[in-house]
Amino acid sequence: MAELALAILPLCIGTIKGIAVARKKLKVLKHHDSEAKRLQKRFQLQSDIFLDEMQLLLQEVVGRDEAQALIEDTAETRWSSEVLEAQLKQYMGRKYEDFEDTMAEIREHTSALNEKLNDGMEDTTSLEVKIKLSESMRQACHVMMKKSSYQTTLGELNEAIQELKRLRKTAAKIQRCPSKLPPKKTRPLPESFQQARQHSRSFYDALRSFWSCFQAQHTSHDLCLLLDSRKNGSLRVFVRYRTRNGFEIEDGLLDLFVRSQSLRLVHIAIPSTRATTLYCASSQERPSETRRVRFTDDGLAHQTMADNGPKPLDLCSSGDMCTQLCTQSNRCGGYLDTPEHLRHHLYPACDQYCDHTQCFNPKRLGEPATLDKIFQLPVERSISVPAQLRLALNLVKGVLQFQSTPWLSPLWRLQDLSYFQINEGLAASLETLHIGTELTKGKQRDTVMADGSDGLAQAQLIHGIRNLTMHSLGVALLQIGQWDALKPDDIVEVRRIADLSARDSRLGPTFQRLTQQCLECDFGFGKDLTQPELQSAVYRDVVCGLEGLIHSLEGRPCEPASVS
Repeated sequence: MAELALAILPLCIGTIKGIAVARKKLKVLKHHDSEAKRLQKRFQLQSDIFLDEMQLLLQEVVGRDEAQALIEDTAETRWSSEVLEAQLKQYMGRKYEDFEDTMAEIREHTSALNEKLNDGMEDTTSLEVKIKLSESMRQACHVMMKKSSYQTTLGELNEAIQELKRLRKTAAKIQRCPSKLPPKKTRPLPESFQQARQHSRSFYDALRSFWSCFQAQHTSHDLCLLLDSRKNGSLRVFVRYRTRNGFEIEDGLLDLFVRSQSLRLVHIAIPSTRATTLYCASSQERPSETRRVRFTDDGLAHQTMADNGPKPLDLCSSGDMCTQLCTQSNRCGGYLDTPEHLRHHLYPACDQYCDHTQCFNPKRLGEPATLDKIFQLPVERSISVPAQLRLALNLVKGVLQFQSTPWLSPLWRLQDLSYFQINEGLAASLETLHIGTELTKGKQRDTVMADGSDGLAQAQLIHGIRNLTMHSLGVALLQIGQWDALKPDDIVEVRRIADLSARDSRLGPTFQRLTQQCLECDFGFGKDLTQPELQSAVYRDVVCGLEGLIHSLEGRPCEPASVS
């Protein structure tokens, strides 16, 4: 995807620099001629109006302090920000093209004035204008002789600045005009997020309870949950196992979808036999001759079963689950029943009908890397701004879906997430972002979480952290915005960087405001993330806010927040 081309910002920088050069030159010349002094005073007034108008416009989109910093320093990194460009475009609305034309006209008049002042000068580019006495007197005479030309240029410049002022005021009135339509209701947290939390917790416990592997050549098994789950309510997991082959270790991969269903609905929908409740795959992934049975609409998808097809396997009583899943990898998988009256259907993402565009091929995947390793790559050459925001968005969605589950501890870090390095680049690699756990270690994670609960509570009291999960999310977003690894344990340093980040972030002030909200858990609904009100507030402010930033960068109208 092509990034947003900068159009307005280069014009702004060029004009501000041109004004600075002209003011330096006129300041020298005013001492030698009264006409030059009047010219200098008139240009000083017009340039002040222009700079004031630019500052007023900028502070509408980035805030007062940031706007002042931009006007005072053309070397600010924000002048090359695609986010700032998109914010200006969104703020100006349908007046954007007129605004761009007016800015180009102001820059043209400023350049024309500088060209006139450059006649007879040796140094015409430096802001440090040093003119010899003879040169300044000659230039003053030139100003007096070309009085009408200078006045014409200043007159045209004044008209363009007044047009800029009109456009800025019009945009401000449009933005501040109260809507005649009733305000939209706040969107609650999508039901699919709540289902993902319930189903992922139940599946984790079930797989831990029934997992077994009797293959002596298998040395380890890692269970990975893809952070970006599918829109139809299923989870995407893969089991990465290592096999000893002589003196070599080979990697294998089971790429699976997990679709959870209430056992009550199973027996109501298909009362004949227990085995026939499992599909071999979804309706999009199987040939048309199979018979389809529809579930209800609460996040459950179609189940498909060939009349004479292979029977699904009860993995709870299989004895050797690893072997059974490996041998069933191209068939219809199996299921796990849980005490919560849920049935988790496991079926392969890749089979004989797969075109291999969506499945994970172990030969295509590189070694997994922890998420904090991305900061070793140069941000400008590695990832676009929309992709950077999309990474942040996936993290926020992941926290809302998997908080309060064994997958995500309250005090989590970027090192707890991993991705596979693939040849298509960093953005494509981040599509494999996942949370992992080692199956062969039993319930080690649960034990660690229980043992560390007192320490976590003490850390909250000492540092005034309202919610550990949201604080961890804020630290993660801060690192993504700064594209720099931080020490999450150094709370003072994290807060210092958060306070300074609004002025130099590549992702802009809106992103930094959302980051600060997460760090402080400041959403107006308390600090207990298990409460639906706080979850909905985080979804509304952060998820919808990030989606809005991405849409504006991509030049698309803001759409309703996704419910996937």
